[in-house]
Amino acid sequence: MKFTFTDSAIAEIQKRYDLKDISLFYAVGEDCGCPTTGIFMLKVNDAGMAEYDAVIETNIGPVPAQKWALVFLDSDNVVDFNERLRAFQLKSERGFLNMNLLLEQTVAQ
Repeated sequence: MKFTFTDSAIAEIQKRYDLKDISLFYAVGEDCGCPTTGIFMLKVNDAGMAEYDAVIETNIGPVPAQKWALVFLDSDNVVDFNERLRAFQLKSERGFLNMNLLLEQTVAQ
């Protein structure tokens, strides 16, 4: 599986956070325990969470992820930043996987 961040996505992330602090999280919908109702999001500073049991090799370095959720990705995945919409987007060869990929910082509890 290929997972790439475009130059525009990298530049936008770097305005806010360090690239080494990024992880890929699959959030399951609250109304249903079914994992197919979830969406991917980028998280910051939560790589130590127990849910991360896989690492995706990317062009920005290793990105922690949930192994069970990788099945929802395709063979060629790209995180881009749409300047007009001011939104990160996760795309693959079959189209958009998430047109508004959130970048969320984890708050320490």
